[in-house]
Amino acid sequence: MNKKSGIYIHFPFCNVKCGYCDFYSIVNRKETIPYFIESVIKEIDLYFISNDLNKLEFDTIFLGGGTPSLIEPHYIEKIFKTLSNHINFSMIKEITIEANPGEASKKYLNGYKEIGINRISFGFQSLDDKLLKFLDRLHSAKQCILAFEEARIAGFENINTDMIFNIPGQSLDILSENLKSVIKLQPEHISSYSLTVEKGTMLYSNVSKGKVVMPDEELDYNMYEMTSSIMSDNRYSQYEASNYAKNDKECLHNLHYWNLDPYIAFGPSAHGYDGKKRWWNHKSLNLYLTLLKENKLPIKNSEILSTKNKFNEIIMNGLRTSKGINIEKLNRITNSINIDKKIQKWPQLVIQDKYLRLKDNDFMLLDEITADLFIA
Repeated sequence: MNKKSGIYIHFPFCNVKCGYCDFYSIVNRKETIPYFIESVIKEIDLYFISNDLNKLEFDTIFLGGGTPSLIEPHYIEKIFKTLSNHINFSMIKEITIEANPGEASKKYLNGYKEIGINRISFGFQSLDDKLLKFLDRLHSAKQCILAFEEARIAGFENINTDMIFNIPGQSLDILSENLKSVIKLQPEHISSYSLTVEKGTMLYSNVSKGKVVMPDEELDYNMYEMTSSIMSDNRYSQYEASNYAKNDKECLHNLHYWNLDPYIAFGPSAHGYDGKKRWWNHKSLNLYLTLLKENKLPIKNSEILSTKNKFNEIIMNGLRTSKGINIEKLNRITNSINIDKKIQKWPQLVIQDKYLRLKDNDFMLLDEITADLFIA
């Protein structure tokens, strides 16, 4: 049986670098977009020629960034046409594009829908203009609502909204009001993440210098609990620690990551996994373009996952989901590493229908539990 797999494509272009974001992105380089598109096309062709992918059945595509919604639809269509030379495009169930609300024009939204993109993920982050300014977002709360409505008019029936909590200056009341405003729009999917301070970001620098003080752990915890409660009250099912869906509209692509399924990836800084090996591309647009001009794949490095590393990744990703970890799959992949004693230590863990999972979606101790289960 062929393995269900996904395809990720990284578009590094942004109009501004948000202070909290540690994903690879560049600003003021739009003139390179045509060359970038041709390079992605060449990378796809080179990769499929160089690798035997017959055992993989691709059913999702995710266009991430950066800001993919800065890319004209006809460029993305060229990438899709190239992919269709190598995969059965009719098997693709979900194609997601990430979009910034302030940059999602009606023309582009209609164009994305016409070329087959059927899911859009809006980076709302907040519906409070002061908090959006703190996050260096260029859009306003009003633009979030407008972009969502335009996406509906364009025909999108599967929309995600990204939200952030644990923002300095954000209260429980502000978060509650924002979440309820988002829910009024009735998106099929809502992601809600705690703001983390990542090394190398402007936020990290400001926190280190004492210019910004992050909320304490108790408020972070209370915001997470309140988010989960509001989602549940409004019939959004929490299928992963930070993700909620209605009407079985889980993000199929992200489920590939959490289930440790294979996925291939293109673009600068992109990471891929073929079931045995992980690889990652160079984190430089200039080097990416240069290597592909020389007909070389832009892979920086790769590693074969050891049994220990596979086990730890399955634990780390699988316990994030409400479904949990298939015990039979875990034993098959990891040669039956025994963790029975560790499982018994945690009352939050339960084995039900051959799946190891957290009881009642109790994700608050997720990091502590996974760290304990890890093999050093």
